[in-house]
Amino acid sequence: MRTIAEMLRWRARRHPSLEAVWFDGKSQTFAGLDESSSQLAAGLVETLGLKPGDRVSILDKNSAAYFELFFALDKAGLVAAPINWRLTPHEVRQIIDDIKPKLIVTGAEFKAHAAAAGMPTMTFDDLPRGGADPMRDVDGAVCCQFCTSGTTGLPKGAMLTGWNLLNVGFCGALENNEMREGGRSLVCLPLFHIGGTIWAIWAMQTGSTVSIVRDPLPDVLLKTMVEQRIESALLVPTLMLLMTELPGARSADFSALKLISYGTAPISPDLLRRSIETFKCRFLQVYGLTETTGPFTALSHEEHVGERLLSCGRPMLGGRVRIVDSDDNDLPPYKVGEILYQGENLMAGYWARPDATAQAIRGGWFHTGDAGYVDEEGFIFLKDRIKDVIITGSENVYPAEVEAVLMGHPEVLECAVISVPDAKWGETVKAVVVRRAGTSLSETSLIEWSRDKLAGFKRPRSVDFVDTLPRNASGKLLKRTLREPYWAGYTRRVN
Repeated sequence: MRTIAEMLRWRARRHPSLEAVWFDGKSQTFAGLDESSSQLAAGLVETLGLKPGDRVSILDKNSAAYFELFFALDKAGLVAAPINWRLTPHEVRQIIDDIKPKLIVTGAEFKAHAAAAGMPTMTFDDLPRGGADPMRDVDGAVCCQFCTSGTTGLPKGAMLTGWNLLNVGFCGALENNEMREGGRSLVCLPLFHIGGTIWAIWAMQTGSTVSIVRDPLPDVLLKTMVEQRIESALLVPTLMLLMTELPGARSADFSALKLISYGTAPISPDLLRRSIETFKCRFLQVYGLTETTGPFTALSHEEHVGERLLSCGRPMLGGRVRIVDSDDNDLPPYKVGEILYQGENLMAGYWARPDATAQAIRGGWFHTGDAGYVDEEGFIFLKDRIKDVIITGSENVYPAEVEAVLMGHPEVLECAVISVPDAKWGETVKAVVVRRAGTSLSETSLIEWSRDKLAGFKRPRSVDFVDTLPRNASGKLLKRTLREPYWAGYTRRVN
């Protein structure tokens, strides 16, 4: 199988009556999803006259209709271009101007939001349906493009092929053998994000029922996991944190749960241990980017021991990783440098940005922009985004390392470490902390607590307390937003 349309057709032939999708109390079989997505694909071609390679943007929260359209677009030879529904109309317009889709499909609540972009807009219910599957999916063709997180500047569209999407599942099956035909898998991360989509495709490849949640609210997720007898789920650390904080989490019936995969952001050892105690299942950490179609490394449950709790694992089947210096020279174990990736999951390039593509993929290797090192057995340890390195008194400090230590304080709920300008040291380390409810942690006490846990140059010189930390829709911390007030008046964001 080389396209997701081909995968769905095969599943419909193999297990036509098996439940494929559950959403909002209703379910659909593989045969039913195959038939309805074919009719939708035919309508897009026959009635709307869309041509192979045309972009169709989707602006909505998770739903069964969203998932059905994703397959229909591939069957019609069209490219799905999801958009973050949390963006303002101005931001949506910027992305639409870049994608130039032939059609925008929205949920009813977002129709006015999308119409402000000045492009043809239809709701899911408005879409025409036709006859047979047009069978226009082609091996090697781009089937979707996802916006990169866009924490700096305008997001870029990472173009992915059907083989990119399917290969993640094929390789991931060797790391995760808990998915099965007839099992149930939770899809709660947004489908406009590679994490939500790739997990759904991966689950469907195995024959699992995809249980879709529209809004990833902690109490809703807890209820769904129990009532749906969820066996596998992909979560982000923020959701794991909020779920383990729920009063009913420890007593909930998770007896069906076999695996939680987690990723998209670093996790503290403390949160990981609490999650293992709460959910009582196997854990799989994955690491990757939109440009690598999601995960390309994995840390198995058995490898969650000792210092390797801080590792994101080793490359999955077919993936190759290098750690290099600024001149792309390979570095020895334990030496921090940029993480490079090469393999079948690599994107086809950035939409309409050949220069950016050439800059990101050099010599056949994708430059992730993440800093890390490998140990002598090939386990990868992330240190931070390269741009987030703090240089204080000529010493490099990696915020993720400091954050992992501070998260061990019993009164710290969340924290982020950033650089702030300093006349003497150039930059110094600042911690921005969310206290646990009912606590009164002070700046002095936290710094003193970290004294024997961090070298002097790594220890925060100052601590600010906030109610929440800024994050984007995929759960990634917006360090740029957090840093900006401290750098006001400076022409550069390094000092």
